[in-house]
Amino acid sequence: MSSERVVLVTGGSRGWGRAISLRYAQPGTTVVINYAHDVDAAQVTADEASERGAEVILAKADMGEQAGVNSVLDVLRRCGRVDVVIHNAFFQTQSHPLDTPDEVFDTAMAVGPKALLRLLREGVELFPDEGGHVVCTLSLATQRIFNKRGTDYFPMAAAKAALEVCIRYLAVDLAPRAITVNGVSAGYIATENMSGDDLSAFRQQISSKTPLGRIAAPLEVAEVVYFLGSAAGGWVTGQIVTADGGFSLI
Repeated sequence: MSSERVVLVTGGSRGWGRAISLRYAQPGTTVVINYAHDVDAAQVTADEASERGAEVILAKADMGEQAGVNSVLDVLRRCGRVDVVIHNAFFQTQSHPLDTPDEVFDTAMAVGPKALLRLLREGVELFPDEGGHVVCTLSLATQRIFNKRGTDYFPMAAAKAALEVCIRYLAVDLAPRAITVNGVSAGYIATENMSGDDLSAFRQQISSKTPLGRIAAPLEVAEVVYFLGSAAGGWVTGQIVTADGGFSLI
């Protein structure tokens, strides 16, 4: 492997994950882009990352299954190392707390905190002696319920909240290895899920409630992830950084 560093992005083909994958795409870097289903989206992201000079490896795997985590670990072993792990994969579903079936709750937890722990149990040995970085993408839904209907974020919010606990405990556990562990909690992001004409009024409503007056572009929050996964953020660990344009302040 000729790359100077290897970066894994789980759930790295679309939305915020795509922006993160592309932010790391530069000469001297191998970006391992994990995705679960959308082959076309993954290939588009991989092509653009390659055009930016990165070596790209697509890793199709369900992070909610041990077999999926194992296949991603196999990719990293073939790379010979990993320097940055970005855990962005999550189970996107909507269910109110008392209506959430066990299997839905279990899947959210499996794709979120359980996948991170499975990755690091064996993957930690692939970090170089000089250390590395782990960054998880989080959500403001762990801190507040945006409206009454917003309780249907429950499975994802519970899984992201469990990730926050993992971040703090792992930060202390992995500090002797010089591996930092942090999270980025974002507000609304202008991904494809927010782009429909039917959501125009909703976007305006969110923008009006955000002190900076708009919804974040994916790259803006990807930059925060990049900082925490770089030498510049090397003295930050065990922290949850909120990047929401001030939305949570009001």
